[in-house]
Amino acid sequence: MRLFQYPFRTYYGIGAGFCQSLPFSLFPIPFSLLMDLSKYKSLFLQETGEHLQEISKELIHLEGEPHNSATLDNLFRHFHSIKGMSASMGYEVMASLSHKLEDILDAIRKKKKAINQEIMDVLLNGSDILQAFAKMVADDKPLDMDISFLLSRINTVLTAKEGVPQPSIPSAPTPPFSLQPAAQGLSLPTMIKVDSGIFDGFMGAVGELFTVGSRLKEFTAKSYPVEFHEAVRQLGKTIEGLNQAVITARMIPFDELTQNLPRIVRDMCKKAGKDAELVMHGGDVKLDRAVLEHLTDPLVHIIRNAIDHGIESPEERIQSNKPPKGHITIAVARERDNVIIEITDDGRGIDINRLKEKAGQSGISKEKLEKMADRELLLLICAPGLSLAKEITETSGRGVGMDVVKGNIESIGGRLEISSQLNKGTKIILELPVTISIIKVLLISISNQLFALPISKVMKVIDVNKSDIRDGSPYPYFVYKDMEIPVIGLRNLLMMPPLEDRDTLPAVIIDAKDKISAIVVDDFEGEMDAYVKPLSRPMVRMNGIIGVTVLGDGRPVFLLDPAALISG
Repeated sequence: MRLFQYPFRTYYGIGAGFCQSLPFSLFPIPFSLLMDLSKYKSLFLQETGEHLQEISKELIHLEGEPHNSATLDNLFRHFHSIKGMSASMGYEVMASLSHKLEDILDAIRKKKKAINQEIMDVLLNGSDILQAFAKMVADDKPLDMDISFLLSRINTVLTAKEGVPQPSIPSAPTPPFSLQPAAQGLSLPTMIKVDSGIFDGFMGAVGELFTVGSRLKEFTAKSYPVEFHEAVRQLGKTIEGLNQAVITARMIPFDELTQNLPRIVRDMCKKAGKDAELVMHGGDVKLDRAVLEHLTDPLVHIIRNAIDHGIESPEERIQSNKPPKGHITIAVARERDNVIIEITDDGRGIDINRLKEKAGQSGISKEKLEKMADRELLLLICAPGLSLAKEITETSGRGVGMDVVKGNIESIGGRLEISSQLNKGTKIILELPVTISIIKVLLISISNQLFALPISKVMKVIDVNKSDIRDGSPYPYFVYKDMEIPVIGLRNLLMMPPLEDRDTLPAVIIDAKDKISAIVVDDFEGEMDAYVKPLSRPMVRMNGIIGVTVLGDGRPVFLLDPAALISG
């Protein structure tokens, strides 16, 4: 039986929330006899995850500023905290590894070791393995991964004499799964901290809902119409309060998503032989978790493009009178019900003439290209199969990626825009809704069947005189405020029979997929806030439909995707 080797006071104040919650004793008593550790696992994972996120950021800072004593102290504290919490929970391999990494940092702090590439690689690899162990704890898997190769590297680093060339250390064997979750992609935390007042409001709203529901039943039984309507009104008000509480609880700061981005940028630059710094602004802006989940892959791809295609090599930048280190900036700002995300690099920019050439080779006519504004031309990089890369590499050149990025953004009602200046850089703008669960919609009817359109895409509702519609290709059009607006019949798209002949046609002017079009409907049925549910199989593959909402009378209403309707 292994006894706990350290008294509580050793760890008090490091991982304080975790440690204070444990019924520690100052005596070396086996913890398995003191308590059920399973109920503290969630807290352990939460605090360990926070320490590992900070370690990932601080290691990048340390690599850029190897003599920063504050960074060294912070890293030592984070590893020390993980060591203490891991030992307390009985995760000996995590405690042992953290202790070894502590030893390296301690040697650096005492000037016994100088930071070099080998030390940085060992610290980064150790951090990755700790993350892998934390994932195994979360999945209730045994911590039986062989890390002897890393411990050997650590011992070699600690025993090496300064100034004496050391033999190269063999690469680590390929493990059965990735040891570098931070370097491969973005992820969201499995646990989020929410102010207790939010859940107080949530529970209060639930209590109100229960009370009002009881009143409604009582008044309905007594057939008091006035009281009945009042109860219904109160119920609606309470549900709205409950809904707002739930939305608020789901809101997460943007920087929760981007914790690993500095590491990703560092690793991508190292692989590409480039040097770039990531700068973040507005990371405290909050979005619905569901929105952030749709951003994980697009954001990584945009950053990869900035490094692979945008940022030049240090030598090329110096020749262009630029600093050798490139800059990638992510700026986030809230604008009413939308969030604007701007990803900017100071690289070589996009060559419009080369883009026209590639677009022409893909089948777009020269006449059409000449009529396009730069804004429209730049969006062609999102066309499937179109790539400006001069050669195919492991990460780019096959013309896939930006079309998926644009599709992901538009699938949640967002918009993508690109601006670029040759030799100065590129900016990609993402306009996203703050939340996608509850959205304002316009109800429309076709053959007595209701559909919904996102209000964010609706510019105007009008009646179009049939005599004003002219023949055109691929769609007929009418002129509105000096614009030729294509007319799309929703009945035709839904394969419904044509409506009886009318002199005027109700139409919704929408702005989607960077096109302004008019969708002809039978009638308008007003606006409403809709809770949108994703489609279930087999309807998930229905083109032009985003999701479904349910009216108060139980009728289902499909939410239409304007971008898909326009593209056919």
